[in-house]
Amino acid sequence: MNVHAPARAVPAVVATLGTTQTIAWASSYYLPAVLADPIARDLGVGAGVVFAAFSLALLVSGALGPLAGRLIDRHGGRAVLCVSNIVLAAGLLLLSVATGPVGLFAAWLVIGVGIAAGLYDAAFATLVGLYREGSRRAITGITLIAGFASTVGWPITAWIESGHGWRAACIAWALVHLLGCLPANRWLLPAPAPEPSALPAPPSASAPAPGASQDGATGRKLWTQQRPGEPLVLRQNGVLLAVGDTLVVGQGGRLAGLNPTNGSIRWEAAI
Repeated sequence: MNVHAPARAVPAVVATLGTTQTIAWASSYYLPAVLADPIARDLGVGAGVVFAAFSLALLVSGALGPLAGRLIDRHGGRAVLCVSNIVLAAGLLLLSVATGPVGLFAAWLVIGVGIAAGLYDAAFATLVGLYREGSRRAITGITLIAGFASTVGWPITAWIESGHGWRAACIAWALVHLLGCLPANRWLLPAPAPEPSALPAPPSASAPAPGASQDGATGRKLWTQQRPGEPLVLRQNGVLLAVGDTLVVGQGGRLAGLNPTNGSIRWEAAI
């Protein structure tokens, strides 16, 4: 486990994510199983139309999967989870005020966006960002907890619908997202640790001089080489030039050829 991952214990993080994931699944993926018939009766459509709208949500979530992955890579799973709570709440509120097929499909389209950002992918990415190689057991724990989403969600949804109607059930789940899941994901989950490659490399007596063959800010090599003596491949354009197995840099009106392994000067020339 890395030093940036929480002072908060792993079980607390697993319990938080497991709970928010259970709610996310119960209020989206498992919702039509209970509410399809009452929604269909109220809107004057067949149950098949309701499931068609739900299918649209699944198609949208699949199409947006790669985008959600890029956002997770850029901003971290925690941030994407928080956005998903807002989007899922918005979709559920839209569903609660639907009066016909257009509103029904529009609401499930929004819910599909929330599904893409708010289910297992973002949760697992959050754990990997926190615990790296040690995230396997935490992922297993979340999967076990969220596996009860239907067991928990169906009775709750049915209870609200039987007493207050399907619209109230949608509103109730939306409020749970905004008042429960969103704060939990935002404040109970630790911030992800930075990638190891983004941390400055410790100084070394044999390391090349910063700016010669390493990035001065991160300490990362600016070149790669398959085998000694073979041509170098630059990782960053415009910093220097690779000629064979030599790094060529310009400084103060002079060119210098550097040994990439230790930063020593092989040759110099005035320009």
